[in-house]
Amino acid sequence: MANLILWRHAEAEDISTADVDLHRALTKRGRKDALKMAKWLNAHIPKEVEVLCSPARRCLETADALNKGLKGSRKREIEMVDFLGVDSPVEAIIEQVLNEDSSKTLVLVGHQPNLGQLVAKLIGMQEFACVIKKGAVWWLRQRLVDGHLQTYLFTVQNPDY
Repeated sequence: MANLILWRHAEAEDISTADVDLHRALTKRGRKDALKMAKWLNAHIPKEVEVLCSPARRCLETADALNKGLKGSRKREIEMVDFLGVDSPVEAIIEQVLNEDSSKTLVLVGHQPNLGQLVAKLIGMQEFACVIKKGAVWWLRQRLVDGHLQTYLFTVQNPDY
């Protein structure tokens, strides 16, 4: 069974405060929310996990919260990938995610509406996309049943839970 954990970046600076959208940093509240969700994730995700992250600064800062307070070999490697970028189509994300080993746990740190579109497609929602709040984690599980891949929602956690 595969675990697919989607983590939307936490609250970031307004676009007017950054020269380029990719350079927007987390706000004070965003840093606090990222740490809160990272603490929850570190308590629940397996040790062996692959963390893939959008190249946007706000996503990298969100993902980096996973390593706050961890030492040495407990730190998680974070891989920056273009297919999770701000303007990446959901099809590019699906292509990369569905090609992964089905026994892995993946944490994808990215953006809305991309992550909401991914959830909608994978769980067969009628809507084009669902809303994923800033800083929230949506944990999906995938399993093979009679040769068919099924995806279901395992849990949703928000920073203000």
